[in-house]
Amino acid sequence: MSLSAFCKPFYTARGVTLFLNARARPSSHAGRLSRRRVFSTSASVQGRQVVSTENAPGAVGPYSQAIKHGETLYVSGQVPLVPGTKNLIGEGIEEQTEQALKNLGAILDAAGSSFSQVLKTTVLLTDMGDFAKVNEVYGRFFSSDPPARACFAVKTLPLGAKVEIEAIAAL
Repeated sequence: MSLSAFCKPFYTARGVTLFLNARARPSSHAGRLSRRRVFSTSASVQGRQVVSTENAPGAVGPYSQAIKHGETLYVSGQVPLVPGTKNLIGEGIEEQTEQALKNLGAILDAAGSSFSQVLKTTVLLTDMGDFAKVNEVYGRFFSSDPPARACFAVKTLPLGAKVEIEAIAAL
């Protein structure tokens, strides 16, 4: 169902439309009646290009390995699957982190980017106790001027992986 089914267009500029939530209710603020506005965006997808390579595992769901848009690359989370299989590389966190980063590197390469052009990563771990070991491997791939990063502990990851890494990179 489209966003316009719930909201009405409010403003459009440069291919981005802001929508006003049609269900917004009046609320009292400092003794005055005001209208609470809830905005969402719908960006144009012109120039959006799917990136796919056989040198990294195929998607295990309805998503792309990466999307190029303008001069930016959005890489989906990479788990430590051996390319061409549905098998994890091994049990150790160091080995899994290295494979996840190799998969990420293959996608960056296929898109014409590299580790030095990564702007931000998000690392998901099933055990925050592995943080130091992951950092050690991660540091070998991002040895100078590392990107911004977030790291979260999660209950489980797809296929029983211990680590998943996604990235946003410049092209």
